[in-house]
Amino acid sequence: MRQAQALEASEADARAVDAPVADAHVANAHVADAHVADAHVAKIPLAVVGLGSKQREPVIARLDEWSRLGRRWAATPESWEVVPVDADAPLQALCARYSRWALWVRSDAEAFAAMYRTLRLVSEHQGPKRLLALHEPGLPRAGLLENLRAAATAYLGIELLLLAR
Repeated sequence: MRQAQALEASEADARAVDAPVADAHVANAHVADAHVADAHVAKIPLAVVGLGSKQREPVIARLDEWSRLGRRWAATPESWEVVPVDADAPLQALCARYSRWALWVRSDAEAFAAMYRTLRLVSEHQGPKRLLALHEPGLPRAGLLENLRAAATAYLGIELLLLAR
């Protein structure tokens, strides 16, 4: 008899916990936890030279394009913290802080000279030895990008990574 009463009492407790109010409370708690987790998700830092101090948009747009092409490494644009860095900054210290580096390659008439000068400064200031080349869509690999890659390797000891579409 006591076992039957104990079983009925535990079933009543279970029904009380399984009430819609309890479900809503638990659901709201999980939603709140998810918002807190989202707020604390660490972004992937990407230090970028060759970019204006506040011009993150072109880099984000390019990363978004790679993401839409199915490149998993690109994650989502929201996953990245783009950090514009001057080529004459204390790069040796920044290399200890940031592991991912990119060069924003301009596509104007003076692009080669300007980008080579930027890479030379990176080298002189003990900057990274490997950078991802980011550029506007449609810039052909042959020509500016390939010449810049070859010059960076031969004269500066910098590996410039060019991604195939």
